[in-house]
Parts: sequence; C-alpha cells; structure tokens
Amino acid sequence: MGILVAHGVDEWAQVVAESFVPLSLVTVSGSFTGSVHSSVLGPALTLSAVSVQGHSVATRTSRLVRTEPRDDFLFSLHLDGDGAVVQDGHEAVLARGGGVLYDSARPYQLLFPTSHRQLVLQIPRHHLCDRVDRVAEVCGRALPPGGPGVRVLAAYVRELAETCESLTGTPRAELGVTTVDLLATVLRAAVGDDIGPRGLQGRSALFASMQTYARDRLSDPRLTLADLAQVHGVSMRYMNELFAAEGSSPAAFIRAERLRAAHRLLTDPRYSALTVSTVATRCGFGDRTTFTRAFVRAFGLTPVAFRAAHGHESE
Repeated sequence: MGILVAHGVDEWAQVVAESFVPLSLVTVSGSFTGSVHSSVLGPALTLSAVSVQGHSVATRTSRLVRTEPRDDFLFSLHLDGDGAVVQDGHEAVLARGGGVLYDSARPYQLLFPTSHRQLVLQIPRHHLCDRVDRVAEVCGRALPPGGPGVRVLAAYVRELAETCESLTGTPRAELGVTTVDLLATVLRAAVGDDIGPRGLQGRSALFASMQTYARDRLSDPRLTLADLAQVHGVSMRYMNELFAAEGSSPAAFIRAERLRAAHRLLTDPRYSALTVSTVATRCGFGDRTTFTRAFVRAFGLTPVAFRAAHGHESE
C-alpha cells in the first residue's frame, strides 16, 4: 500500500484515517511529523510500520464509532518511545517489545507523550473471534514483553515487517495467517484459555475450525473442498453434513466469504487504488469475469458500479 507521510495535525488525521480508522486528534506538537508504511497480508489484513516525531493524543470517540463504523481489531507492537492505550477503563502502558490489542468498534484513546515507533496489525474481527473465545477481555490490557509468547510474536512480526514486501501474494497471505495464529495464542494465554478452537471436541468446534481454515485461505484460488476435509480428518460426506446442518454448503460458504471480503475491499477507501481485477485475485477468484458474475448475483451491481456508488472510480 506504500508510505503515507504527514506534517501537522490535519495531514496526520488524514493518514491515520486512510491507514487505520478515523480518530479525533486532541493534541499534536507543533513540529509533528509522522509516517505509515502499510503492507497487505491478506484480504483486509494489514501490517503497518508507524513512525512519529513529536507528541500526540488521539481518540476514537463514541461519535466516530457511530458515524465511521469499523469492525477490526488493532494490535500494536511497541518498538520505541513512551505511550499508552486506554479502552474500557483499562490503561495499557506500552513497554518496548510489548503490545496491546484494542477494538475499533468501541471508543479508545492513544496517548503518546514522546516520539514513538510501532508495528500495527489490523485484523478483521472474525479472524480473532474464531480463535479466542474471550477476546474482549484482553482489549486495553498491556501484554508485557517478558512473556515467552509475546517474545516469539514480537520477533516474528518484526521480521515479517522487514521482509513481507519481497513476498508474493500466496506466501505473504500464509504468513499473515501465521501471525494471527501467534497473536491468538498470546491472547488465549492472557485470558487463561489454554485450549485453542482446534483442540476442542464436538461438531460445533469442528465446524468453527473449518470456517476459520477457509477464511484464512480465501485469497488462495487453489483452496479445494477436498483440502478442507483432509486437513480436518473427515470425509467429504461428513463435511457436507456439518455445513448442511447450518443451512449451507462448503462451496457456498467459501464463495460467500470471498464475496464478503471483496465487498469490504471495494468499500474501504484504503483500498481504492486496487483495480477490480486485483480485488478479484486477492479474494480468490480465478478471473475477473467469474468474479463479476458472482458479485452481480450477490449484490445486484457490477464491482465497478458498486465501487462508483461508494465514491471510488478505480477500474
């Protein structure tokens, strides 16, 4: 997605809105400069390097939550400087090498009294909710750098930020999935849940695991129903029965999730520079024609017309 640079409060507000979510900037130092270098890891999953010179206080107000809704979690890995994140009455004081998770669907405040650097992972809600049952409990709580899980996660995210631009689409998306898996492991430990969704027993847990596996690989056109069944150690017939019990089928679920991801990319201004063909590819459609037909059936408009209706003109 490239690098966005800001000099002063107005430019920084625009950069933050385009890169993450709209915020209200309460105070910014007069000599303030900031930059955000964002890389796409998968559909609507991004990793951004943030570097700021100067102090700032920014708030995701209740009004912004209502008028500019977003449904992502953000995880900040703190690299340098002083800072804190406040959400749900909790204040997470950031230490170098530590992190914090916060929810864009609820108000929060970012307090940075000094210059700072961070790596910020922006994650669609379902990616974490499918993996962590009590994810809301850890929002706004500091994840200290000394824990073994946080140390592994921090090292991985730093290395990924350094190398992901040299990766092609599918390997980059797969490493993005690994990042979310590592973060989920840290969050489950933070809420005292040592059993991941794939370690649970029962039809509902198996069904949830299949959904998660498919969602994480939507960008891969090679994803097959046979793969989905084989990875989970079940027959195609049993897998079809699981989805049928929920009123769907594996193929219909994957197609609907790919269209949902495309809908998000076409309406999010951060992705307005992507062509429709690129959106189709990133959401796992083999070609633009197939994507357009499926999109029209689902939403009643071609992707181009749909994007134009939301104020974007990119082909």
